[in-house]
Amino acid sequence: MTATVPDPTTTRAVRRTVLGGTVGSFVEFYEFSAYAVLATTLAAVFFPAADPTTGLLSSLAVFAVAFFARPLGGFVWGALGDRIGRKRTLALTVLLMSVATTLMGVLPGYATIGVAAPVLLIVLRFLQGVSAGGEISGAVSFIAEHSPLHRRGLYVGLISVGSVVGTLLGSLFPGILLLTLSAEQMQAWGWRLPLLLALPMGVIGLYIRRRLDETPHFLALKEDRAREANPVGAALSGRENVRLLVKSFLLIAVNAASFYMIVGYLPTFATKSLKLTGYEAFAPSLIALAACLLAEVVGSWWSDRVGRRPVLLISGTGLLVLSYPAFLLMTSGSFGLISVGLVLFGLLAGGYAAVTNSTLTEMFPTRVRVSGHGITYNLSVALFGGSAPYLLTWLGGVTGSSMVGAVYVMILAVISLPAVWFTKETARRPLRTV
Repeated sequence: MTATVPDPTTTRAVRRTVLGGTVGSFVEFYEFSAYAVLATTLAAVFFPAADPTTGLLSSLAVFAVAFFARPLGGFVWGALGDRIGRKRTLALTVLLMSVATTLMGVLPGYATIGVAAPVLLIVLRFLQGVSAGGEISGAVSFIAEHSPLHRRGLYVGLISVGSVVGTLLGSLFPGILLLTLSAEQMQAWGWRLPLLLALPMGVIGLYIRRRLDETPHFLALKEDRAREANPVGAALSGRENVRLLVKSFLLIAVNAASFYMIVGYLPTFATKSLKLTGYEAFAPSLIALAACLLAEVVGSWWSDRVGRRPVLLISGTGLLVLSYPAFLLMTSGSFGLISVGLVLFGLLAGGYAAVTNSTLTEMFPTRVRVSGHGITYNLSVALFGGSAPYLLTWLGGVTGSSMVGAVYVMILAVISLPAVWFTKETARRPLRTV
């Protein structure tokens, strides 16, 4: 590569870049978490003929549809991001996500249009998943390629921070509605409000992203005529690339399981297993997310000083060893001990999530960076994250055990930690260009 790759030189440029990268992640996770909190209400609106448990499982299955659409989005948007640029792709993904969510908010229920209602719900969730499949991969590549060496971990980690803040709002707003409105009001119109909020969010996100500059790394790639004609094919070819893909896929596994358990499983776990009601039913997700947010900020900042691998190894080992004790505290019956267990689990999940995106982004070269991240991240999230709420709710019902979540995370920690161990340190080093 002959072109130089300058670092941002002003605080304003850094802030604009980070804001543009994180805004889509915020919107994505707001919309995903709002659906999870509304799962019981949506079950009554779109699957009223089923018994409550079957209806809830049907709603959670639709929740998982978006995750299984994410790999398709990873392939499509990854190729576009590596061919036409990071900036243009990010504008398209935030637009598609917001339009799909807004349409979901105006969708008639089963009582109005019958079986067409759940079918249309599935279609819109699928479109959400396709857009989300390109969102985070494009965003982390965008920020990483704009960041100075000594702050790249922190700036890329703010993508995860945006995810948690979006999840907090997506949990809080529907939670307030569920506490203040009757069940009849929620089923009639209340469930629509959190979804319709996606429209102004998307407009703001699109406005911000259209004003961003393309990354210097992609501009250098374009100038040197070094773009791949088929980035996905390039990422999937060659022994070294395949090894990178497998390692990345395994590294993400426990991150997907732990984070999406907090987002999608804890609301159901709180009511079904912990038997919490009222405001206490929504507290578990909020407590765990607050701890997760703190750990992500500290973990991403710390990774620029000690490296990515130490942060991943410490937090990943913590998830392996301490998930079971954390769930024992959660099921103790004392709200104080429940809170301690949630904080412990949230800190460990957040510490691991803080560094995964920067690690993956730094592993792949510029010409296939978005594709490589998109393929591995979205496949792992679809397999281990999106299915978790449905799988664990079903397993909890079959086994009668409230500890299935802990065992699930521990198994995936065993899968992820060897991949972390054999990953080379990438902190404070130039991004790969070839």
